[in-house]
Amino acid sequence: MEFSYKVIDEKNTIKKGAIEAHDKEAAKRIIIDNNWQIIELEETSKVLAWINKPIETKLSFEAISSFCTQMAMMVRTGANLIKGLEILRDQTKDKNLQRVITTLITEVSRGSSLSAAMRACGDSLPELLISLVTVGEQSGNLDKVLNNMAEYYDRENFIRKKIANASVYPVILTAVLVILVIFFVNFILPEISGLLAESGGELPLITQIMINSATFLADNFLLIVLILFGIAGIFMRLRNIPTNRIKIDALKLRLPMFGKNLKNVITARFCRTLALFLKASIPIIPILDSMEKIVGNEVSRLAVAQAREKIIKGKGLAAAFGEEKFFDEMVIQMMTIGEETGQLDDLMEEIAIYYDKEVEMGITKMVALVEPVFTIIIGILAGIMIISVALPIFSLSDGIK
Repeated sequence: MEFSYKVIDEKNTIKKGAIEAHDKEAAKRIIIDNNWQIIELEETSKVLAWINKPIETKLSFEAISSFCTQMAMMVRTGANLIKGLEILRDQTKDKNLQRVITTLITEVSRGSSLSAAMRACGDSLPELLISLVTVGEQSGNLDKVLNNMAEYYDRENFIRKKIANASVYPVILTAVLVILVIFFVNFILPEISGLLAESGGELPLITQIMINSATFLADNFLLIVLILFGIAGIFMRLRNIPTNRIKIDALKLRLPMFGKNLKNVITARFCRTLALFLKASIPIIPILDSMEKIVGNEVSRLAVAQAREKIIKGKGLAAAFGEEKFFDEMVIQMMTIGEETGQLDDLMEEIAIYYDKEVEMGITKMVALVEPVFTIIIGILAGIMIISVALPIFSLSDGIK
């Protein structure tokens, strides 16, 4: 339940706001715990609460990495947590991060632990971070956990930016192509066809096809958009069916170049996350429970789930994962060595770094391939448009002669 309040705070100023509580008595206790004097306290209507409810936006990996780094410094130096959070909130320019830190300050002020306060932020913070912070608090290694998470999200952010940068060139070329086609269809073709019609000549086949295509698109634009949205909606609905999701994700992994890069990204994420959990001294079964939600592909999720069942039945980690076709032989070998030497966390971290480099090289190759392919496609379309304009002009010149 949400309650709106009007209070006198510790600075003797009137303050208004809203809080979540189980009932009115619980809301009163929260206000009294903050050393505020109650002026008004009323339950907010459900409609008003829904309207005023803030939109939860997930933080970017860059913001999370920065947050973890600074929090680790504060924890390590023994600074007051609330004071540190207030400093961090004042320093950051990210509005979403400011909102999350404000929630953390409120929850910690009420006596909640950092992990409990993070959980109160809803979906803004990833479950992986909250789980490991909980472990860090219990083990007394919170600063190390936060440092490890900062490195983890910094690396994830780097990979995402690398992929985003790789898509910039195709997006720009596609936009240029669309603008070129719109200009050509709406301004050049009508003029040429009008001149040819006045002269009594016939339009060349390629020009006629272009004009007919443009007319069809103009007359049925709304219908085409609705059909495309309908197809996208049907696809999303079908994808939510587990069997279809497995087939679609399996198809992604079989795509030339893209599939290999996707598999490398998943493998790097799997190894890095496994290393993080192992360093936090979490038992392997809870680790694999969390890993199913992190890998990001239904084929790899199924492989982790099946390996987990085999481990529960008594198989070793390397033996269980070795029976799953998704994981490369090198990963399995490193798991075997890690189990034998007791250095599984370090070896998984090294494997993650190796696959990160593979991802970087793979993306570089994809960009090197995409650029000439898109250039050729645009060249072909531009050539078709030039020909469809040039042929009518030649016909007009022949008619004049």
